[in-house]
Amino acid sequence: MMELHLRPWTIARLWLPLALTWAMMAAEGLILQSVLSRLPAAAANLAAFGVAIGIAFIVESPIIMLLSASTAYVKGAASYRVVRRFAFGLSAGVTAVMLLLMLPPVYDVLAESVLALPSHVSTTVYWCIVALLPWPGLIGVRRFYQGVIIRARLNTYIAAGTLFRLFTIVIGAFAMYSLLPPHSNSAIAACGVLTCAVALETIATRWMAQTALRRTLDENDPSSYRLTTSQLARLYIPLALTSIVAMGIGPVLTAFMTRFPNAIESLAVYPVVDGFVFQFRSPLFAYQEVAISLFAVYGFTERMIKHVGYCIAAISTGVLATVVATPLAAIVYGVFPYQLSTSLELYAVYATAILLPLPFASAVYSIERAVLIVADHSKLVAYSTFIEAGVTVAFLSVLALMEVRLAGVFATTFAISIGKIAAATYLLRSARHYGRG
Repeated sequence: MMELHLRPWTIARLWLPLALTWAMMAAEGLILQSVLSRLPAAAANLAAFGVAIGIAFIVESPIIMLLSASTAYVKGAASYRVVRRFAFGLSAGVTAVMLLLMLPPVYDVLAESVLALPSHVSTTVYWCIVALLPWPGLIGVRRFYQGVIIRARLNTYIAAGTLFRLFTIVIGAFAMYSLLPPHSNSAIAACGVLTCAVALETIATRWMAQTALRRTLDENDPSSYRLTTSQLARLYIPLALTSIVAMGIGPVLTAFMTRFPNAIESLAVYPVVDGFVFQFRSPLFAYQEVAISLFAVYGFTERMIKHVGYCIAAISTGVLATVVATPLAAIVYGVFPYQLSTSLELYAVYATAILLPLPFASAVYSIERAVLIVADHSKLVAYSTFIEAGVTVAFLSVLALMEVRLAGVFATTFAISIGKIAAATYLLRSARHYGRG
């Protein structure tokens, strides 16, 4: 490990392009939800869009950690080929799962028995899934190449690709608002816009990765490093389980929300609140790959890596708290960008307040998980997610059994906050122990 000490600005230069990338990804949901909230049947379309995206996130979940895997495990030409073969296989697999969900018997069980969707929302969700068919597989390919780019310290290329994607989203959203007939299912159009944007970004990312690929293919893997497919699977499966459980909790939350009071309002508001709070968590999500690359070079004793991450978390939490505690919340949810009705606006503001711990929890996730990944203890990363999901579901189950008359979105956001705090506590303890290794 290198003995040189890092300066905050050195870390910031690596982090800022990735933070910008995550911020733009957060903005695309905000843009589409903002348009949906201004079109006819806003509540039903917001609910359908949120449910469909949640389902697509679950299908996508096995490939989410390909970015971290590519960053951590591609160390030369031989390992690049192993990880590429693995990544492309996973991407094909998640596309096949999307096709399976499109079969009417499978979808009927999901919509009616699992999610208990109202009939008018269920039909729209089905066609949203059809529009999202290529989306998860494309993201898998894109994240693989992004990891190679990060390893080559060409992070600005990733921001450029996401800017191209956001530009496509803006054009699509404007077309939806201007050209859609009054009684169209705008949620389906929004999902189609997302798929087109991701497809174009994936093509752009592959093209921009050429410089990083040349560097990688010119390198030989370290003599002590011989990555095989079976070794990669052993390292990656716990990471994939982490994403699967984290994403899989979405439909579980949906199922609970439909069984608490004010189901339609909760289904409409939750994706809006989740998308808004995500903007304050996204700078910390961007930090995980930065921390992985820096811990691998400077070691776990370089305190500046953690200090910078937790400073970012403190700033994000402070800004979000300011929005919640001031009239800014009413402006955000009631005027711009969302323009929710007065009743939905109140739900959104209170739910956002309940989720205030999430930015700091995201910092713990990114930093301490990076320690565990670099230390080859990815199983502990999976355990933290199991704890989060278990605590979240257990809390909601207790509320349901006690027949607590709490709106679904409030019960859900309380459960999410408690689950994430429990998982963050576990990660802090685990990473502190292995970080000394």
